[in-house]
Amino acid sequence: MLKTVTPEHSIAWSRPSALRKSLMIAAVSVFLPAVAVAQGGTQAGTTGAAATSAHLSTQDKHFLHAAAQSGLSEVQEGQLAQSKGTGAVQKIGARMVADHTKINQQLTSLAQTMGITVPSSTTNAQAAQLAQLKETSGASFDRLYLRDQRRAHERAIKLFRTQAESGTDPDLKKFAAANLPTLQEHLQMIEAAQKQETTAS
Repeated sequence: MLKTVTPEHSIAWSRPSALRKSLMIAAVSVFLPAVAVAQGGTQAGTTGAAATSAHLSTQDKHFLHAAAQSGLSEVQEGQLAQSKGTGAVQKIGARMVADHTKINQQLTSLAQTMGITVPSSTTNAQAAQLAQLKETSGASFDRLYLRDQRRAHERAIKLFRTQAESGTDPDLKKFAAANLPTLQEHLQMIEAAQKQETTAS
């Protein structure tokens, strides 16, 4: 015998489906705002970095790139001086590695906050100088290293002084001014070693 479906049975039958639909709507209403917030946060972060990068002047960007490559060169030549140099040159090499590694780390971190990626390699000229140093040894190495370091630090001091005095970004100006005395001290060490070498010869 067929069982008659009453209105009460129809309502009871439809309740689970209606409940599932309500739960799905509630879940979607919670999920979509969360996605929107996450996407908005990512977009805001990207926009912020781009905006920070955009305000940098040509001078600021030049400083970031030139200072990074100069610092890398100082560390590479300093490491070579530690293994191939003699006396004062070894000490100077160790000082260059320690100081310029620290300065490079500070510069890289500062550049990242501005949305700038600094170079991870030296210029062709700096690479050529390093190659030339690798081919020498003894007193010849010491003379060549000190000569290169004197020229490199004279350029670096000019670069950092210019940024400290006429750069646009205040953080970069502060960074340049804070590290300028260290570069000047390096140059004094190098000049003193050159004088000692001249007297000894």
